[in-house]
Amino acid sequence: MSRYLLLHGSWHGAWCWYKVAPQLRAFGEVLVPNLPGRGRDPATPHFVTLPRMVRAVARLLDPAAPVTIVAHSRYGVLATALAEAHSTSVRRVVYLASYMLPSGARAADHFAGDVDSFIRPYVDVDKLGASDALRPEAYREGLYADCSDEDVALAQALLCTEPSLPALARVRTTEDRYGRVPKAYVRLTEDRAVSLALQDRLIEQGQPDRVESLRASHSAYFSIPDALVATIRRVDAA
Repeated sequence: MSRYLLLHGSWHGAWCWYKVAPQLRAFGEVLVPNLPGRGRDPATPHFVTLPRMVRAVARLLDPAAPVTIVAHSRYGVLATALAEAHSTSVRRVVYLASYMLPSGARAADHFAGDVDSFIRPYVDVDKLGASDALRPEAYREGLYADCSDEDVALAQALLCTEPSLPALARVRTTEDRYGRVPKAYVRLTEDRAVSLALQDRLIEQGQPDRVESLRASHSAYFSIPDALVATIRRVDAA
């Protein structure tokens, strides 16, 4: 039986997987956590660090039943950190238009350098509050260009500010831990948040075992959930 761990991206929560998780449950167990600071886990952003996120999610891991992690957007960095710290509990990482960074790199630096990202000018950073937020006028075009009005309305009601400290963390990886975990990358060719140019640079740097492409904007879990589930299953079976 398969086990999947779905990690949401910036400003979102577990709710964004509501179309994908039920389909994957036909094939096994699906774990869909809210990362610290979301849902029923409120937290002051100053205390939401990447190590705290790793500790919170690691409670769901079991070396006797390794998971396939599917990580969206910014929290590819969390998937990488989990694979490094708990490599025997991770069967594979699937990066979905996600930050699959080289050892020692920071998500914040890659985002700042993503000149093709539509959303980059619309992210307001509160340095004193250790958080960032996306302006509402960028929601549809930046995140949900091919999504239904109903899904955009859901997102508008639930999007939140994001703790900034994890994006400033440097994830250092080793060949005998992170390096032993198989990796796949799913490109979203119409993505305007994590640009296709950045996705391709990350693929070139990270050299995942499998690369797939889907014609979708940033929120493929809303716009093409069937195709996304089929792709996850396909790369997980490789």
